[in-house]
Amino acid sequence: MGLAQKTFPLTVRPYKWEGSYARWRTDAPHDPGLCADVRGGWLGADERLILRTCEVLGHPQRLLYDDHFPPTEQSGRGKNYRHVPFTWDSDRSHQILSADCPIADFGGFGLQLAANADSIDIHLRIKNSSSEATGAIDWAFCVITLECDSIKDPSHQRTVVFDGRRLRTFGELKIDGRMTIIPINGGEGFVPLEHQRFPQSPVAASASFVAVEASDKTHSIALGFEQSYNSYGCTGNMCIHADPYLGSVAPGREKLMRGKLYLIEGNANDALNRYRMDFKVG
Repeated sequence: MGLAQKTFPLTVRPYKWEGSYARWRTDAPHDPGLCADVRGGWLGADERLILRTCEVLGHPQRLLYDDHFPPTEQSGRGKNYRHVPFTWDSDRSHQILSADCPIADFGGFGLQLAANADSIDIHLRIKNSSSEATGAIDWAFCVITLECDSIKDPSHQRTVVFDGRRLRTFGELKIDGRMTIIPINGGEGFVPLEHQRFPQSPVAASASFVAVEASDKTHSIALGFEQSYNSYGCTGNMCIHADPYLGSVAPGREKLMRGKLYLIEGNANDALNRYRMDFKVG
């Protein structure tokens, strides 16, 4: 599969459990209900990005949603977790997906994805209707490139974050060849318990942003939020993360988070400049 010769409108639709990603996860399936299928733009005709929009959502005392079977942290937060599946509301144009997800004895969360010419607007929200503050929220938002031969980067030499001076590749920041957690400034040093077993990069990212240049060096995908806490990615499903940081949520309060997924013509520096313009950061 190569890059498309012409640009097609972006579409976003519910993901169906089929294709090479589903086959790769034969021995470790997960709930696909909040996964999305993104196609078009300059991607090849047979290529798609898979958004695992809510891989894990929780706070220090409780998992609120976990798409894994079985759930993560089975000796801790996942011990008493009971999975409730959710699915998307979608429009016929394949331009918008949304989900409203109530959680018993807590409140709930919601998501919306909206396709533009070369980006997907991401809107997240979480509502705490309980009588207790939550502690820091961890929300794993995973962008999977396994089914995009023009993008996927098994060597981590084209996957980058910005350290405040220059772009740094995952490959150069990786410790002992293992998946490495890269802290993001403004995330208050937060690392979810499940990720504390991985090495932590001594270099922090200054922007809540991660990008992958296509193999042709003239196209890029990027994920950015108003504020993230960690960036990382594995070379199995070829995923990238810049997980959004919402901090704690007080009783009776709701928090919102805005993000974007970019599929642009341009290199990783172009993607960073686009993110800086859209989110008004230096």
